[in-house]
Amino acid sequence: MKMTMNELAKLCHVSVSAVSKAFCDAEDISEETKHHIFTIAKEQGCFGKFYKGKYHKKIIAIICPEISGEYYSVFVNMLQEFIEKNGGICIISTDDFSTKKQAELIEYYISFLKVDGLFVLGLKTTLKKGYETPVVSIFFSVDNKVDLVVTDMNVAIYEAIETLYSLGHKKIAFLGEGLTLLKEEAFVENVKKFSEVECSIIRSKKRFEEAGYDCAEKLLKEKEKYTALICAYDNIAFGAIKKLKEVGIRVPTDVSVIGIDNINMSNFTETSLTSIDVNPKDICSIAYSLMEKKLDNKYFMANQNIVIKPSIIVRESIGKAK
Repeated sequence: MKMTMNELAKLCHVSVSAVSKAFCDAEDISEETKHHIFTIAKEQGCFGKFYKGKYHKKIIAIICPEISGEYYSVFVNMLQEFIEKNGGICIISTDDFSTKKQAELIEYYISFLKVDGLFVLGLKTTLKKGYETPVVSIFFSVDNKVDLVVTDMNVAIYEAIETLYSLGHKKIAFLGEGLTLLKEEAFVENVKKFSEVECSIIRSKKRFEEAGYDCAEKLLKEKEKYTALICAYDNIAFGAIKKLKEVGIRVPTDVSVIGIDNINMSNFTETSLTSIDVNPKDICSIAYSLMEKKLDNKYFMANQNIVIKPSIIVRESIGKAK
């Protein structure tokens, strides 16, 4: 049987007006009475039905493209840690790289759920006018009015090429897939700065390790023999190394390999992977700091893109060119 407010008031030995005020967080009712009413309401399972006030903890939502790979899940876990450490509650959704789905999730969280703040891992849509919920984007943002924290991918790719070039590599291939076009573009732009370097772009329709394996297969069919590979992310590097090993090509003796993202596994493979660390801890720390300031003052805005410098972590997968 569903409990009415009148029945709850009788159980609490207070007036219906007192129950109504408690659930609306009215100022003219004592905390002691409110606590008494809430305790009995929770025991009767009707608290959520009547409560109209704001939840006592900050609710922060995160929208990310996916959590199936380690890369995005690292950022989500770090943001969640910051949120919960500071007394908030974290809600997570994935947009599956869809602009339409992301826009729907933003509308739901801001207009209907009325969250206190929102992190978007790659804002692909311009926010509607009238939104007052604090929003911070990570990676990129098509809306220049939204605060953004990002790794300088141009610097990351340049450092990867420069590191290989310093080891004598002048034939470098880039292995990627359909969702890594921004990294591919950064490679194309930066490799031009090394006039002696010959390059190739290999793109797979697959993802993760399968993409790397597929790209390596395609690369092996080319007439040119490349001495170094830059992979759009570490999982692609793992797949490529597997294929190279199958045909007797040794890493790094025959081919050097660099990944991007520096996921945890990169340090524990048979041949540990040299990778570009995008410094997720620094990114998430700054992003949460921005969110805190916006929660305190909804008009606060950094008015700039905050760029974090990446760093290359050199391991066993690179060596001098043959």
